[in-house]
Amino acid sequence: PHQSIMVRTGEPTQDMAHLRRLLGDARLAIHAALTAVMAWLAIVLAAPGDTFGTSISFRAMAALATEEHWSMAFWLAATLGLIGLTTPHRGMRLGSVLVLATMHGVVAGCLVLGNPATTGTGTYAVLACLGYYLAWRRTDEGL
Repeated sequence: PHQSIMVRTGEPTQDMAHLRRLLGDARLAIHAALTAVMAWLAIVLAAPGDTFGTSISFRAMAALATEEHWSMAFWLAATLGLIGLTTPHRGMRLGSVLVLATMHGVVAGCLVLGNPATTGTGTYAVLACLGYYLAWRRTDEGL
């Protein structure tokens, strides 16, 4: 059953601590999701087959680099994301989120250039915005 945090603890200081813990978990979840999507893109583009040939949406990405090059860039970003998730170093966490957000933004930009009507454009744009929001929150907390 749903109950408010205030009812659960009754203490405002405990309520704030609980809220901070929940927000921290949400930030980790956003970071993990950005990393997972980037790793998935790397896997899809590294797999045999012509992914770029399946849709005009990938036209701009194909013009910039091969699937293998994109896959390596996505693996690098996913690796940095994983490092950012596991390190206690705040600067590294911030840097990895900025890399992930930027890569999602690049994908959104490429998809809009290839085919503005694709749903992927909005999806990757939202992921980029989530990443930049997370980076802003992390800088707001201080490095």
